[in-house]
Amino acid sequence: MAEGQQVPEIDAEQYAALKANPKLELVKPTPAMMVDLHLNHLVAPFNNPKIARAAIMAINQEALMRAQMVNKDLYRACTSLYLCDSPLASSETAYFTGKPQFAAAKALLKEAGYDGKPVVLLYPADFAVLNKFPPVMAQLLKQAGFNVDMQAMDWTTMMMRRTSKAPSDKGGWNLFHTWTSAPDMLSPALNIPLRGNGAKAWFGWPTDAKLEELIDAWFKASDPAMQKKLADEIQTEAYKEVPYVPTGQFVVPTAYRKNLDGIIIAPVVFLWNVEKK
Repeated sequence: MAEGQQVPEIDAEQYAALKANPKLELVKPTPAMMVDLHLNHLVAPFNNPKIARAAIMAINQEALMRAQMVNKDLYRACTSLYLCDSPLASSETAYFTGKPQFAAAKALLKEAGYDGKPVVLLYPADFAVLNKFPPVMAQLLKQAGFNVDMQAMDWTTMMMRRTSKAPSDKGGWNLFHTWTSAPDMLSPALNIPLRGNGAKAWFGWPTDAKLEELIDAWFKASDPAMQKKLADEIQTEAYKEVPYVPTGQFVVPTAYRKNLDGIIIAPVVFLWNVEKK
């Protein structure tokens, strides 16, 4: 799973100025990347699926993406677990709309018996591609009725911290954002965070036997129509247990001088095959 790589791409806040520079060409990687919010299913409170669903009902994709990416050219809302506009993109998202549903979230929290214990949201303050998401997400969660403890750290520390299975008040965690490269989000074959195989799953460790059965069936299906049907069913099941949730798609353009040739257009930046014209 390719994620969070420090690549030589422009900061979103520089986009407008660089786009206006006649000596530069801005190239957008294709297809887009996806930003994800991951929940820890081993410890309270997100070991309760109702509380997990309440958290994602607080998500405002437009607000999150606008805060981080600034310019509308660089992002879009997308509620599909597979990239929007890809062959398996699905609208089967049940209650999740990508728009905030604070009243419904508060009601679900009350029904689930949320006790007000702080949820620890990891905040990689030094990582420019992600560091606007946690502050906005913290406010959204608070509006939904959560008590939020946003803890700042560097990206490397967050990468280590998320491996902890300890309770959140003993060095563990409840939530973190990351981003994944486009090819990883095109199907269940490469979408590692989509798995529900418990201790063997990606960080967050969700357990969902039905989800695993559906993914296994998808691998065995040879007919594209059946694969699409199963992909929809996988997404429907995933939104019940919430292994993770997308907060939107984005592109981070790379700026090149126009006197360069051999630029390779791809989901990531390749620093070879380039020469001056």
